[in-house]
Amino acid sequence: MTEDVKTHVKSKTTWTRLIYLILYGIIYRVAGIVLFAITIIQFVKALLTGSPFEQLQSFGGALAEYNRQLVAFLSYQSDEKPFPIGPWPPEQPRETDSEKADDVIIVAETSSSPSKPAEPPKKPRARPTKKPDAPKEDEGSDNS
Repeated sequence: MTEDVKTHVKSKTTWTRLIYLILYGIIYRVAGIVLFAITIIQFVKALLTGSPFEQLQSFGGALAEYNRQLVAFLSYQSDEKPFPIGPWPPEQPRETDSEKADDVIIVAETSSSPSKPAEPPKKPRARPTKKPDAPKEDEGSDNS
C-alpha cells in the first residue's frame, strides 16, 4: 500500500464520515416512509374534501429539501451535515395559482426584415472523371 492510502485508512475523519453515512442512510430510509405516509394522508384528505392539508404541503417541501441534502451528503457532493447535526430546512409555503399567474413574462420576437421563403438546397455538380492512360509497353519493362 502506498503512503497516501495508509494515511487515509488511519485518518479519523474517514471513519467518522463512515459513521455519518450509516446514520444518514438510515434516516433517508425513515424519511421515505414519512413521505409515503404524507402522500397517503394528502390523498385521503383531497379525496374527501377536494384539497390537501396546507401545513403538510409546506412540510413536504421542507422534507424534499432535506432529502436533497441527505443525498448530497451521502454521495459526497456536500460535506455539510444535514439535520440532526445541521439545521432543518425552512418550510416554504406553496404558491397559489394567482401567484403563479402574476409571474408570467411574455417575450415577443421581432424581426427587422421580412422573411424570405427558404431556398431549396443546391445539388452538387458532378465532375467529369478522366480515364487513366494505358501504360506503354516499352516504358518500365525490365526484360533483361
